[in-house]
Amino acid sequence: MAGQTERTEETTVVILGGGPVGLFLANELSYRGIDYILIEQGEGKVYFPAGENFFSRTMEHMRRWGIASSFRNGTGFPPGMARNVGFCTRIGGKPLAFFPGTSNAGAPAADPYSPEGGFFYPKKEFDPALRRAAEARGGDLRYQTRLLFFKQERDAGHVDCTVEGPDKETYVIRGKWLAACDGGRSGVRKALGIRFAGTFGEGYNFATYFRCHGLSERLNAMFGNRMAQVHTLSDDRRAYLTSVDGDAEWRLSIYTEAAETLDPAEIVRPVIGPDLDFEVIQAQPWFGHRVVAERYRDGRVFLLGDAAHLRWPKGGFGANTGFGDAVDFGWKVAAVSEGWAPEALLDTYETERRPVAIRNTNEAANNRVLDHMIQPSPVLDEESPAGEAARKAMHEKLFALRLREFNTPGIQLGHRYRNSPVIVPDGSLEGPDDHMVYIPTTYPGARAPHFEFGDGSSILDHYGRGYTLVVTGNVSGADDFVRAGKALGIPVRAVHYTDAALRKLYECALVLVRPDGHVCWRGDTPPESAGSVWLAVSGRLLQPDAFHQTGCDELS
Repeated sequence: MAGQTERTEETTVVILGGGPVGLFLANELSYRGIDYILIEQGEGKVYFPAGENFFSRTMEHMRRWGIASSFRNGTGFPPGMARNVGFCTRIGGKPLAFFPGTSNAGAPAADPYSPEGGFFYPKKEFDPALRRAAEARGGDLRYQTRLLFFKQERDAGHVDCTVEGPDKETYVIRGKWLAACDGGRSGVRKALGIRFAGTFGEGYNFATYFRCHGLSERLNAMFGNRMAQVHTLSDDRRAYLTSVDGDAEWRLSIYTEAAETLDPAEIVRPVIGPDLDFEVIQAQPWFGHRVVAERYRDGRVFLLGDAAHLRWPKGGFGANTGFGDAVDFGWKVAAVSEGWAPEALLDTYETERRPVAIRNTNEAANNRVLDHMIQPSPVLDEESPAGEAARKAMHEKLFALRLREFNTPGIQLGHRYRNSPVIVPDGSLEGPDDHMVYIPTTYPGARAPHFEFGDGSSILDHYGRGYTLVVTGNVSGADDFVRAGKALGIPVRAVHYTDAALRKLYECALVLVRPDGHVCWRGDTPPESAGSVWLAVSGRLLQPDAFHQTGCDELS
């Protein structure tokens, strides 16, 4: 353990980790005016691009920050290139199925449920762009800075993080909270003794990042469309290719029997064919897990992103789930820091986000199971009646089993914070929860639905800074309800609309939307006890959990 240091700096939140979730949290805190210091032991360079599929809900948060448009029209991926997915026997063989996608530029118009739609952006470009956005907001981001150990005490009201900077100087960063966004091997989680629940190593894979001119043209010719991802069924390795930059850079993944490091050139060559030149940039094995941390909080330390959950990359649920963690934690830290919510509100971070992680992690694992139900066969390539029949059967099977991975509006927009103590139930019957189906609803705990006004703006643009009471009828007492919240120091405003379509969509005349865009109360008339509702949704009725004493924690 390092000795005493002379210098101590103070901040509200210490963010450990400069990956996508840590950077997302940095932007969320900046948006809410909460100071932080982000520390990252690396230089911020992304060596292996993965996780490029970003959900419409993620883009809605970025829209709230004012940066969605710049990302959508950025240079990370061709804005007009659709994210088409195809299945074939082999490269140069027989096409089996084609799932059309939307482009970055076209996604907003194609999504009836979101003003943004999905987004495709390679991690090697996405992380630096998030970093620039955070720095533009005045964020304090410190790279090549390593956390040595941290210490929290029951009555101290802070957590001390001893760090080593790029010049090898050690000093203390004292934060009110520590947000551990330090990945699946999280040293903070290990130091706290928090275990993962679930199954590790459900399967093994090997991925190669390479450059190949001419591969795009070959794939496009097979399907008659520009392709973003192509899966093959030539053998049990089930090689699939994902475009990294919309041009010559690709990522190739295969299933393997065990955790092993292979010769990437010997993996790529039989997949793309003998005549195309290619250059291997990076290669690595990876593993499919289904695990979620047993708890997300220990005193003043919180786990976010991969530090709290690991899953199969089947559906793009990883980073997007972590971004949801960052938003939930961020608005609650702001509420506590601004003094209108108790520290116990932060206990609901785990209450709300852990079930979402379990849901998404299980869905990703289920996608992997369904994928393994697709068995390669040499008959699929035959020019014969048997081959034609096999291809037709496989086509139907792929749509039945594999389309669900690429069509997930229910996962993206339909998650609800069930059983949250800061959500007031109304006794209504909850609608279906299906990963492929999104049904707009203001059911308490759900994301408030998108509604487009005549000028092209979204009602979601009115949410984010505080609570918003959406009034869609001639209701007396609505302003009194708002005043009751303001009297408690809670930031809230009422917005009145007369649009009949909005009234139908929002189901009730009064809908109270939280700073994160989720409904926390609704009714056709103001509540009998306005104060009770405000005490509930702000967390003032909560009893704080017992503080887990950690003392001094060394990182392994």
